[in-house]
Amino acid sequence: MMCGLVSTIGLIICACAPNSLVLLLGLILTGFLFLQELVAIGVIPQYFDKYYSTAVAVYLCGSGLGIILMPLLTQIFLDIYGWRGALLLLSGLCLHSLPCGAIVFENQTEDKRTKEKINPLFSKTGSSNETDSNDIPDPSNTSKLFRGIFCSPLLTNLPFIAQVLVPAIARGYTLTGWLIYIVSFSLSNGTTMKEASIVGSCGGIGLTAVRTISPPLNQVMTYKQLMYTSSIMSAFALALTNIFNTFIGMCLMSVLFGAGIGILGVELYIAVKEITNEKEYLLAVALINLMNGFSAITSGFMTGWLFDMTGSSVASFGVLTAISLLTTVSLGFEDIWSGFKNRHRSASI
Repeated sequence: MMCGLVSTIGLIICACAPNSLVLLLGLILTGFLFLQELVAIGVIPQYFDKYYSTAVAVYLCGSGLGIILMPLLTQIFLDIYGWRGALLLLSGLCLHSLPCGAIVFENQTEDKRTKEKINPLFSKTGSSNETDSNDIPDPSNTSKLFRGIFCSPLLTNLPFIAQVLVPAIARGYTLTGWLIYIVSFSLSNGTTMKEASIVGSCGGIGLTAVRTISPPLNQVMTYKQLMYTSSIMSAFALALTNIFNTFIGMCLMSVLFGAGIGILGVELYIAVKEITNEKEYLLAVALINLMNGFSAITSGFMTGWLFDMTGSSVASFGVLTAISLLTTVSLGFEDIWSGFKNRHRSASI
């Protein structure tokens, strides 16, 4: 609820901004909306332990629907109300986080157990009469929190690095780069603005469709197999976007790219559930979002600079293709290394 309120205020500030500095402040506050994913993914195990993958897939389908609808709605808002009016309407949409958060039923028993096991800022020492006061995080532990994130053993855990961190970085770079390029690339190939918005929305169609069928996919394939598949699908779509540059061709490539990114988004959290324990789970989710944010920020600068230097969409999509394949390389290296260690262990026995 707080993330939705702060992001709403940020969008209102953007709509009323008299200069670029105020606009920057509004954009920073709007970024709080993305913290909702950290909160939502963090509480899913409290309610859905047995059906975790299904719950994650259902939750992440929302972002797919957003990618389908928002380019079209935003273009309509811009045409009718201008950019300031469009931002005010988007702030109204963000404000819906408050009533949605208010009706969430808290699992009291599970919440107390999770605080004790997962959150290092909560203390459970003392008598039962001290429980309520000890459940409040101590502000002096802020430095401990940052040390817990940046000095975590997860950052030296090869399976976590190969199966979670590297794919999260690759996903953040490719998704941000694709969002930056796809509309301008469509316009450069003769589409209208509305057609370019439809091309972008097709990515959301692929993303939503594949997340809808994600639970049965996880029954027939392992999460690592699906991560391999998603990396290759995304790279294939990015590489062929320059070739299939008609309106229909770009729509099809957007659907394929969205499907690849959609699979990876779900499997990242399933990998976290498989690799980490309860104490490490929230920290791992936080690291995924940290890597996504870092990738999105740096990708914005990198993709713009690359296109300005080369003036070629071929080079730009080529770099994104290579980044997408980092997931395959990372998983392959981890499989080879694990196989080598197992053979060495068997030989020593």
